[in-house]
Amino acid sequence: MRIISAIAFLVLASACATPTPTSAPVPISPTATRSTTTTTTSTTSATPTVQPVTIPLDLAGRTASKVDSELRALGFTVIKYLGPDGKEVWGDASWIVVSVVGAGGAVRPDSVVHVNVDKPAPPPAPKTSTPKVTPKPTPPKTQQPPAPPKAAYYKNCAAARAAGAAPVRVGQPGYGRHLDRDGDGIGCE
Repeated sequence: MRIISAIAFLVLASACATPTPTSAPVPISPTATRSTTTTTTSTTSATPTVQPVTIPLDLAGRTASKVDSELRALGFTVIKYLGPDGKEVWGDASWIVVSVVGAGGAVRPDSVVHVNVDKPAPPPAPKTSTPKVTPKPTPPKTQQPPAPPKAAYYKNCAAARAAGAAPVRVGQPGYGRHLDRDGDGIGCE
């Protein structure tokens, strides 16, 4: 109640203040004669004007504690931190600032500044040295029997056995219906 009474008293006092005379030119109309008049205005104000402050552009990438210190040094008092989901967070001072809403623009210091933050990436795991393993020598390659030629033809099973291709299955080079008497897909059984 005392605050309301004090405000009412200030408003009444400013209305009753002695006006200071100022002279202002009166616009001249074609039919009017030129005359100078004095007008009085009251310039008493109950609230001081607050000058806007520019939010720095280079805040992204810093920790939340450094950005908070810098914004408070500029005069900002209401700073809200928003997580990746857009909800207000009470994060750790080590969180990384992603962006500041209104960066580069002039804002009144008594307005709310929204700072988008994200948790810092976990530190990289320490490198452990692994002992060097020398590869075991590979044994010398042994000779394998030659594969039958891809476009082979065997006149009969004796020729397929002589070439080392018997038994011959469907899809293998050299298979022919004439080598598969029982029709089960395997010739020269």
